[in-house]
Amino acid sequence: VVSSMFLCQGSELDVPVPNWEEIVVSEIQRVLKPGGRFGFYEHIEDIDKVIVDKVFGERSVIRVQAYPERTNVIAGVVRKV
Repeated sequence: VVSSMFLCQGSELDVPVPNWEEIVVSEIQRVLKPGGRFGFYEHIEDIDKVIVDKVFGERSVIRVQAYPERTNVIAGVVRKV
């Protein structure tokens, strides 16, 4: 599964949903097979904390890299363990 500038759209919903990003990432993690990968390229501040800390866990990280000079972009790949 790949997400590119998608998780930021939760703030644009007609009815804001609390923890929208966490809910979406949890569903992605739920549908992945063991060993399945989730790649992301997002510009939400601290989205890596939601993806890694709250949903997938540290053991899942393949790579996470920040690009602050590109409007706070964070990219990475995690796998379901």
